[in-house]
Amino acid sequence: ERQDSCFNGFSEIRDGAALVAIHDSARPLLTPEDALNCFNDAQEHGAAVLGVPVKSTIKEVDGNKLVVRTPDRATLWEVQTPQVIKPELLARGFDKVKTENLEVTDDVSIIEQLGEPVFITEGDYTNIKLTTPEDLQLAESVLA
Repeated sequence: ERQDSCFNGFSEIRDGAALVAIHDSARPLLTPEDALNCFNDAQEHGAAVLGVPVKSTIKEVDGNKLVVRTPDRATLWEVQTPQVIKPELLARGFDKVKTENLEVTDDVSIIEQLGEPVFITEGDYTNIKLTTPEDLQLAESVLA
């Protein structure tokens, strides 16, 4: 699971690190400016994640694929990486996740479990995750 591999990496961090950054290797289009902005926001707030406002309408559905709710798009962001966190905060989060046997789908969710704030740093829509052949074609067009 993602949280286990991140914990393994975190356990190798040397004492004295100011921040820990977790980044998907499947996101090669991260700009240096966006990374720096996320680092600066994490330094100020304790935890920050790069993201972009959701453009599409999102529907919540039940097990029968029936729409049950339409969340307010103005409050929704698609998170990306990097996710940057102060190490002492991440250590507390990992302790809680392990102690309570929680599963999280991204790294800042660990911080959310502590009830601590996570700042969203506005990134770029081109910081896509390359998971399909279509994603690769899109990345190639961005780089052309």
